[in-house]
Amino acid sequence: MAAVSAALLFAPSAQAAPLAVEDLGTLPGDLRSSAVDINDAGSIAGVSYGTGTSQHAVRWDRFDGIKKLADLGFDSWAAAINRDSVVVGYAVNSANQAQAVKWNVSGSLVQLTVAGATSSVAYDVNDSGTVAGTATINGVSQAVLWDSTGVATVLGAGNAHRVTNANWAIGYTGGDVVRWNASGVRTVLDAGTLIANNELGDAGGTVGTNGVLWLRNGRTQLGTGARPFDLSDNGFAVGELSSQAFRWDLFGGGSAPLAPAPSRASEVNNSGVVAGTVGTTAATWNLSGTQTLLPALSGAARHTVTGLSEVGQVIGVATFADGIYRAVVWR
Repeated sequence: MAAVSAALLFAPSAQAAPLAVEDLGTLPGDLRSSAVDINDAGSIAGVSYGTGTSQHAVRWDRFDGIKKLADLGFDSWAAAINRDSVVVGYAVNSANQAQAVKWNVSGSLVQLTVAGATSSVAYDVNDSGTVAGTATINGVSQAVLWDSTGVATVLGAGNAHRVTNANWAIGYTGGDVVRWNASGVRTVLDAGTLIANNELGDAGGTVGTNGVLWLRNGRTQLGTGARPFDLSDNGFAVGELSSQAFRWDLFGGGSAPLAPAPSRASEVNNSGVVAGTVGTTAATWNLSGTQTLLPALSGAARHTVTGLSEVGQVIGVATFADGIYRAVVWR
């Protein structure tokens, strides 16, 4: 396992009080919803689903409930939210093409354009408002970064799925996982699948059946059957190994399963809090590995975790026996 050059001090865990579950609901008339990202103020980006394939990008603000985000008259989808509650994703236009968009804190829509593009998608936004995504130009997918004013920089063939606060982008060119630095210089990491990243530009995923971390100082093998789902900025990767929730300590000690199978560690923050599932129940683990099972939404058959804030709030999806699912938050 590759060593990490320097450690950052852990902040005290903000998750002292027991967390309660809250059903985030849907837009009026819709049936299902999912929560995809949360910021430290407690605002959540997600999607509300109607009948058939109808879907609408939404934001739940901490004390204001669900809000439908503006669209182009058709479907929309949300992918990420930043500290200023700017949400990014896409809105479908009258030609049935996805168009990369961002929604400001007011909920107003801003189209993110690229010269010559017919369709586009925004996948991530950093805290300074830089957006990562992809645009199709002359039939070829191109990785794109849009700055906070909407000016586009085409990075080259592929797509940019993640952007760090230092404007590093991580994504794909063909079947290769790649990283672009802030100057746009591309590094091919591996022929594999991207799953995780952190704010330092480290990434995690799989190559064949093996879990891999692509760190700034080298490649770390996690073993057959490993899948890293998230990376902290201070030395932890979490995921699953042999169907067990697992935490890897990149500073050289304490890598171990967190719970028996079936379980999964989905998210980790810089306080060392991990969120995931044990069986059908959402759970958290603190830095010492102590597990806390989170309360179930009444009537739900299973729960999944989709996000974790730096202050310890957890988002996810509660699924009922009839297949209906609802966005939830534990806070």
